[in-house]
Amino acid sequence: MNACATVQLSRGRTVKHVLASVCCALFGVGFAGSAIAQTPYPSKPIRLIVPFSPGGGVDLIARLVGQKLGERLGQSIIIDNRAGASTIIGTDAVAKAAPDGYTLLMASTSHTANISLFKKLPFDIHRDLIPVSLVANSPAILVVNPAVPAKSLTEFIQYAKSKPGALGYASFGKGSSPHLVTELFQDISGTKFLHVPYKGGGPAVLSTMAGETSMVIPSIVPVLTNLKDGKLRALAVASRQRLPLLPNVPTFREQGVSLETGTWFGVLAPAGTPPEVVRKLNHEIATLLSHKDVQQKLMAEGAESVGGTPQEFGAFLKAETERWKRVVQQADIQAE
Repeated sequence: MNACATVQLSRGRTVKHVLASVCCALFGVGFAGSAIAQTPYPSKPIRLIVPFSPGGGVDLIARLVGQKLGERLGQSIIIDNRAGASTIIGTDAVAKAAPDGYTLLMASTSHTANISLFKKLPFDIHRDLIPVSLVANSPAILVVNPAVPAKSLTEFIQYAKSKPGALGYASFGKGSSPHLVTELFQDISGTKFLHVPYKGGGPAVLSTMAGETSMVIPSIVPVLTNLKDGKLRALAVASRQRLPLLPNVPTFREQGVSLETGTWFGVLAPAGTPPEVVRKLNHEIATLLSHKDVQQKLMAEGAESVGGTPQEFGAFLKAETERWKRVVQQADIQAE
């Protein structure tokens, strides 16, 4: 009996000990889980994917914003250039990334145009990505080779109409923003140019500087230095009013052409990113964009700070998608 009682007591104590251990373990796990859930964002570096090559307009804006955002968040913003396939490679990487706020995308105009340019994409920009903040806008600008005889937009339109289809215009590739904007310009002005696509902004701008093409309509960012050096001549800027950076360049509207467009830059995140993370990122981006030094640096690159709420950016993305859809369909453009 005593032996049996001892065994039962030992077993009883063993069970109690096991139960106590389990409770402690569960408590510990719960505490750890709570600690993880309460870990402030961000607790590690953030990767900002730029679906373009280094040195271009989007890359320059991303590096400026990334540096300032990293300073505000107390974490490094790693710029990850993933160029290729008309931004599809880099964008797809973000669309398929974990929605934890540690992988973001610096998007631009081509992201809303690609929806109509490509028959099939591996992602849906309106479903697989969510808006964080519109960052900046760089108005489109019509620049020509200095040898072109026209000194104003009106003279250039007349000159182009006298040589229908003979003057070549450069683009950054089929379906790129300069391609779409020039198609829009042709439709509005009644002109006809010869499309000469290049693989990227650098070669396209160089072709106009060298006289291989007569004109190009990019954003201001990739041509600003060449305008200041006199290697290109600006005839019109597609902004609402003249830019302080180029006060002598009239707008399209001033010269009778209703064209107002440009290249926008904005931050997107994978769908499912926690709302509180999106709000924090939006708040910090809005704050840094309100600083004069950031505004001046953006202006020096030919861009204007914008900002706004995620909801406003979302509405903007839908409007841009419809806008470029009309241009693509009217010009019958299909990306290769």
